[in-house]
Amino acid sequence: MFEKIKTIASILVIIVCLPYLITFILQGDFLNDVDGTLAQTQEKDMDLLVRILAGQVPLNYEEEAIKAQAVIARTNLQYARKNNQPETEGIAEEELRKLWAEDYQKNYQRLRSCVESTAGEVLKYKKKIIQLPYHAVSAGKTRDAEELGNKKLKYLKSVTCSKDLKSEQFLRITWLKKKQYLNKLKQAYPDVDFSEKDVESAAAVKERDSADYVITIELPDRTVSGEEFARAMSLPSACFSIKEIDGQVRIVTKGYGHGLGMSQFQANEMALEGKEYLEILNYFYDGVTIEK
Repeated sequence: MFEKIKTIASILVIIVCLPYLITFILQGDFLNDVDGTLAQTQEKDMDLLVRILAGQVPLNYEEEAIKAQAVIARTNLQYARKNNQPETEGIAEEELRKLWAEDYQKNYQRLRSCVESTAGEVLKYKKKIIQLPYHAVSAGKTRDAEELGNKKLKYLKSVTCSKDLKSEQFLRITWLKKKQYLNKLKQAYPDVDFSEKDVESAAAVKERDSADYVITIELPDRTVSGEEFARAMSLPSACFSIKEIDGQVRIVTKGYGHGLGMSQFQANEMALEGKEYLEILNYFYDGVTIEK
């Protein structure tokens, strides 16, 4: 009987004291620890994004263009985490200190202010976090992802980038002797037998998209993507043409990068015209929403 009374009394004490215990936990050191851990995580992510931006965007670009890139970097980082993919690595602090020397603090703070002013902002499509490709300079238009067979990236529509024509990276013309060109092809594809008689059929463009980028190119024994060929031949983009003229081979390449998503040069030109980073992002990524 005594034991029963003792048990009931213990239960009553717990019931009475439980609200006070919960209040203590929520208001005491436990909450401070949680806040401290959260603050540390946020600071680490802030620093990481600054170091990622340092490797992605020219420092002399306008702040609104850098802010747009900051939102892209944060969105891609969160997408990678959500989908268990490798995260983008920023440039190490030691490397940045060597690279920027006496301008380290000034450059770091400029990028940091762009990260802070867009704090927590990511782009979503149909309420889902998305991947946001970008490139340095387009070939005059960005590419439509659906034309490349990627129906998941419906927010990547082709848009005009007339300002990109002003970029020093917009156009590259390379002249090679016929033998040099064929040797370059053989180095890129050592197991392919290239004919020395017909340069244009050695690597013939089969299909282009509406932005004039090569989708597929035909080699003597296989068909490869324009992107793969551009990488193999060290071309700045897949918007290229190859022509034999008077015994020489002329390769004309437009743009710098894959041509999908935001053109950084066009974005900077838009910023110079007074466009804000949200306007810039909505221009390049169709139907997206920005969320914290």
